[in-house]
Amino acid sequence: MRRFVLALVGLTAMGASNARADLLVRIGDVDGFGYNAAPGFKAANGGPANAHGDVVLKNGDFLPDINKNGSVATGSGDDFDHRSAAEINNTGNSLGTGVSNAGGTTGSKFTDISLSTSFDRSSAANNVLIGGDPISGLVHGAGGPFPSPPSTTLPNQPGFVFGFDVNKANLANNTPIFFNIVFGDYDVFPASIVITRANGTKETLNVKTQPAAEDGLIQAATTTLTFGDVFKDGGSSWNGSLKVDFVAPNEPYTAFDYVELSTIPLVASVPEPGPLVLGAVGIAITGIIRFRRRVKRGS
Repeated sequence: MRRFVLALVGLTAMGASNARADLLVRIGDVDGFGYNAAPGFKAANGGPANAHGDVVLKNGDFLPDINKNGSVATGSGDDFDHRSAAEINNTGNSLGTGVSNAGGTTGSKFTDISLSTSFDRSSAANNVLIGGDPISGLVHGAGGPFPSPPSTTLPNQPGFVFGFDVNKANLANNTPIFFNIVFGDYDVFPASIVITRANGTKETLNVKTQPAAEDGLIQAATTTLTFGDVFKDGGSSWNGSLKVDFVAPNEPYTAFDYVELSTIPLVASVPEPGPLVLGAVGIAITGIIRFRRRVKRGS
């Protein structure tokens, strides 16, 4: 069985455009968790959430501290829902050239929303951020339905499923495939990713948490896969499938901007097909794992 390796490395910058020639399938969209450039929003450290001043929140920026209390956390006034109707309905996907039959691709309901154990209480109180900004005024409401997870025991853990076909003329056999993700505020140990390949075999990958001093940090990661991990021969097309489940039993608050399968990685200096590389800002970090006191999600 192939052994996966985790490492923290520097990342390439990501733009705001949803159109990339390398794209196979994207779940969600590149919109900075629905905040886009997040004008006027602050990070938990008091600086701008958009630390890079780019057109969209990306790696190295921060999920906004909505109520400016110095913390991005469950039960802390930081629940948001910026999903489109398509995302809520699990059809918020983008397809690359030659890709078709992507009806088996699901998981966009987990993007652009705070996967928070306090979301239900915030929704009942109409205290979910659904629009606006600190400059023009924030808009709160109930938000959409909290997404049902793949697990019956972990109420806020996302699962992403890819199911699609690619015309053989548009994708050469043995092309390395990259699973790219952009996520925020992963800071409670343990966290792991369970990948189910096209042949049904699974691999569990441990995930390092963000540094303790960078609450709400937005990070990106790339999983390097072989062609056979994702595709089977379907005759005139390649039949693609991959299932990715996030398991963090102690993590009460996190968020995902998008996940995708691509022929180009988001993370710089990705090794040959085989390892999994998780990205953070700057050089490798051994990290200090911080546990926060959180309240449980109400029903």
